Amino acid sequence: MAALIQGLNFFVYFLIADAVLSWVMPAHKFPRSFTTKITAPLYAPFRAVLPPEKTGGFDISPIFLILLIQLVQRMLLGRI
Repeated sequence: MAALIQGLNFFVYFLIADAVLSWVMPAHKFPRSFTTKITAPLYAPFRAVLPPEKTGGFDISPIFLILLIQLVQRMLLGRI
């Protein structure tokens, strides 16, 4: 169980790194091209419901995905 929680924590850091990279480099350059290949399919459902065009160009899908991961972690730990 602890390894799964640690893996989810690592993935949250990966999502944060992808978000920061999105501010400073285009999606076709490495390492952003690598992070985009992994995160884009995960962001897609959130972007379908609330596209960045409706939030003033600000993509909040990483925030929702991180919150979902935290919810799963709490459920796994029995805190919900």
